[in-house]
Amino acid sequence: MTKPDRRVERTRQTLLAAFRDLMLAHGYDGLTVREIIEHANIGRSTFYDHFDGLDDLFRASIAPLLAVLADAVAPAPSVALSRVVGHFWENRRLSRVMFAGPTRPLMAGFLADLIHERLAATPRLRRAIPVIPLPLIAAHLAEAQLGLLAAWLGGKAPCTADAIAAALHRSAAASVGAFVDCRPSTSSG
Repeated sequence: MTKPDRRVERTRQTLLAAFRDLMLAHGYDGLTVREIIEHANIGRSTFYDHFDGLDDLFRASIAPLLAVLADAVAPAPSVALSRVVGHFWENRRLSRVMFAGPTRPLMAGFLADLIHERLAATPRLRRAIPVIPLPLIAAHLAEAQLGLLAAWLGGKAPCTADAIAAALHRSAAASVGAFVDCRPSTSSG
């Protein structure tokens, strides 16, 4: 087993921190790779050794949080989901930037991909007859999760992070149940 190179990880973390700082200060819309590498004091080729571009950098910055949101489709609720929802609340200034504007469709797409992976890997769903294709179910769930979080973070109604996490889990379970008939398919002939 090879030991991870600390320099590589340090460079990656420096780029992620520069991205976060600049996105918070200026938003995603006008952000450029040039600004990020200047802020991180890293060369352009080094940036591209780590990331394919801004969308890839954004995906890497949000992937750990979105993975936990995607896990809301699991049968049992996760303690990590409450922690991530709480993290969004504690960092709501940055969260509101990420849940709006040009990053919203990116987040929805990334989250839908993660949810689709989980749905496709669920044994009971592999034998199921979906009412609509799994990628559409995943897209629906991703948009519903982000919509609830954005409304909550925007102050639409007071609620605890635990209540939001529970609602995310329950709504995911209900949606999967509504869109998937878990009876085995039967083929004629």
